[in-house]
Amino acid sequence: MNSIETIDQFYKRTNQAVPSELLNPAGQPSHFNVKERSYSGKITPYNRRDHYKICLTKGKGKLHVANRIIEIDRPALVFSNPTVPYSWESVSRKQTGYYCLFNDSFVSPEMKKGLERSCPLFNPLMEPFYFLNTAEYERVNAYFTQLVNELKSDYEYKFEVIRSILKLIIHEGIKLNAIQAPVVPQGASDRITPMFLELLERQFPVDSPENPLKLKSASEFASHLNIHVNHLNYVIKSHTGKTTTQMISNRIIAEAKSLLKHTDWDVAEIGYCLGFDYPAHFNNYFKKNTGLSPTVFKNHN
Repeated sequence: MNSIETIDQFYKRTNQAVPSELLNPAGQPSHFNVKERSYSGKITPYNRRDHYKICLTKGKGKLHVANRIIEIDRPALVFSNPTVPYSWESVSRKQTGYYCLFNDSFVSPEMKKGLERSCPLFNPLMEPFYFLNTAEYERVNAYFTQLVNELKSDYEYKFEVIRSILKLIIHEGIKLNAIQAPVVPQGASDRITPMFLELLERQFPVDSPENPLKLKSASEFASHLNIHVNHLNYVIKSHTGKTTTQMISNRIIAEAKSLLKHTDWDVAEIGYCLGFDYPAHFNNYFKKNTGLSPTVFKNHN
């Protein structure tokens, strides 16, 4: 179970053509797709994924997630967090609904902001599913229909519309969480991950080159949380499958991409506000994580 299924491996496994933007080996291109569900006849591999997935499911099945088996015997909304291993086992032959999947490059800071603790898509400690009554199912089904139609459209800003619809679906889950109140672990170690995620996200988005990140390393986060860095690393790795440093790095790279794409700040300013005292260090860090230099990424986005 230690492997991670990439988004292009998902398409190959399900006998679908790999979308053209994913064939580019460099730069982690943004990707979103939405499809109707159908009976697969087998259990999907039990793995972590490198992408997010939201399913609207109607049909009996078993959700294998984080070493548990959850019986899904009525309509449900299922959120898949990339850090949590899962698989789906169809029980009834009739499987309807929709699924959408997208990678981290598609998730804008604005889309994610404020949802890190309240949505299972971003919080690996929350229950990943919510059962739906008839009215709730019809409402979410309408949102997915909108996603399908929008993706087919030629509208220049259709992906911004898609992000807005996704937030509506996410907020449906948040409202259902308030009603259904799934049990969230309350042990001391279990609280560390959401506290770390909240502390990490609190630094973003960066709003000025004169306001650089204050916490950039695992040891700095551990000190702020009043725990030993080894314990922080152990808990984060146990809950997410990633090291503390990887979590920090992924978020810094996401912010770097956003700043390079959406601001007129020069590369040196962006590197400085993200904690790099020298432009060369930022250049090397960005290229190591994306395959592109910051300048090349900025000029092609």
